[in-house]
Amino acid sequence: MENKPAKKNIFLTEHLLVFVVQGTKFLHLPGQAVTVAPSSVVLLKRGIYAMAEFIEEGLLFESMMVFLPAGVIRQFVLGQRWHRPDTAANCPCVVIPSNELLDSFKTQYLHYFGKSFPGLDQLLTGKLHELLLLLLATSQREAVRSFLLSAIDEEPADLELIVRNYLFQPITLAELASLSNRSLATFKRDFQRHYGASPRQWINRQRLAHAQLLLEQTDQKVSDIAIACGFESVSHFIRIFRAAFGATPQSLRAEKAMH
Repeated sequence: MENKPAKKNIFLTEHLLVFVVQGTKFLHLPGQAVTVAPSSVVLLKRGIYAMAEFIEEGLLFESMMVFLPAGVIRQFVLGQRWHRPDTAANCPCVVIPSNELLDSFKTQYLHYFGKSFPGLDQLLTGKLHELLLLLLATSQREAVRSFLLSAIDEEPADLELIVRNYLFQPITLAELASLSNRSLATFKRDFQRHYGASPRQWINRQRLAHAQLLLEQTDQKVSDIAIACGFESVSHFIRIFRAAFGATPQSLRAEKAMH
């Protein structure tokens, strides 16, 4: 007998490698569903993913997540002296069969959790380089190589595509800037130039317009609408909704129902 997996959105601000120790993780990506079991590891680019963890009855789900900062990946790639293509293929996810060496790395790396001593940061950076070399030694070498090259692609991402994809996600401007491969200052400047408004003003207008549509055309609760439109705080949503429309969401819905 099996438990029904619970699906939730996960936002990653750093590239990530996941070792599954126990249980099974389902990753739902755009146009792709990936199953990761203890016999494999997975590389994930930073971004937003819908994830469901499937766990057999009576077992706990356990995984080890290793974050891979872009700076560490860049340093590693430069050391490989690879010939870089004009455009690196976009590889948001790579599933890699585990092996004895990767399993050994996982066991060793766990020993550093909770430790603090001089030189630890330098040591861990070295361990991440070791991990990347082990991944390149697997049958998925070319997929791993493409992932690493695309992860350090410094070309700014298409601003409109990033904004559209994450418009209704509860993420910060700094996180949006990171996803678009821009500094926060550059992101704000490019956004102002493209949309003719500051990011926060424009994003709030779009979210509120969508919220108004949901209020008028659905029977969803106000709290659910707030979440669906990217607002983490219902009270904040109600406050800026009232400032924009001169009425609370509930009173606006009641007014529309009377006409």
